Amino acid sequence: MRHLFQDSLVQRLALVALIFAVFSLGVPNFASAGNAYSILESCALLGIIAAGLSVTMLAGELDLSVGSVAACAGLVAISLSGYGFVVAVIAAVVPCVIYGILQGYAIARLQISSLVFTLGTFIGIRGLAYIISNEKTLTLAMSDLWIATALRARIAIFSPFSLLMIAVLVLFGLFLRYTRMGREVYAIGGARKESRAAGIPQVRPLVFSFACSAGLAGLAGALAALRGGSATPGSYENLLLAAVAAALIGGISVYGGRGKMLGVFVGVLTL
Repeated sequence: MRHLFQDSLVQRLALVALIFAVFSLGVPNFASAGNAYSILESCALLGIIAAGLSVTMLAGELDLSVGSVAACAGLVAISLSGYGFVVAVIAAVVPCVIYGILQGYAIARLQISSLVFTLGTFIGIRGLAYIISNEKTLTLAMSDLWIATALRARIAIFSPFSLLMIAVLVLFGLFLRYTRMGREVYAIGGARKESRAAGIPQVRPLVFSFACSAGLAGLAGALAALRGGSATPGSYENLLLAAVAAALIGGISVYGGRGKMLGVFVGVLTL
């Protein structure tokens, strides 16, 4: 029992439960189903982006461009919403994944700091967002407003967006824990030199990590824009800081190699 309560994740869960209990006692209707729905709905965007960003942090890197990628994906999704929800989301996410693959490959091959590299891509992708939108806010056509309504549909205390966030965290948590690729991500993040000496591939885990970061940022940005009915090129400027904070609160090590997706979820709920 003593070992259980020394576990950092258990401590974080206990903190979230305590915060919820305090607010439930002090704020009328805080513990209601409607408020639980609102909390989870507000977590969805941050949770999905924090999941992708956490993969790069587990690999000992950091992707500073996620906010710009999310904004760009949102603009693409709104622009193509007339072709249907599925087409709009795929058209927004696939280029983000390709961009993440290229970015991860470049960082791995050039042996350059991801902070320096992604700072440059953060600026470049933000500029691309302004070009795509012609420096204007894009909105859904009246005939496509059903998409926003569908993404906000209430299912008990969940919405499709919040359910997707939970699914992403669960699936990525299982993938990182039980697959070879996941173990490689932990290995290069926890001990880069030792993993190289042990023959663990260095390029593949980094490419995978940045593909996850960019892909999930694109997915979250596209869905958030469709849910809200509009997208602006300057949106999500503060999203990176919140996502990093959620990951760190959830126990993801800033040095890589340590942390769980359950902890990320706890960090998002804490914020």
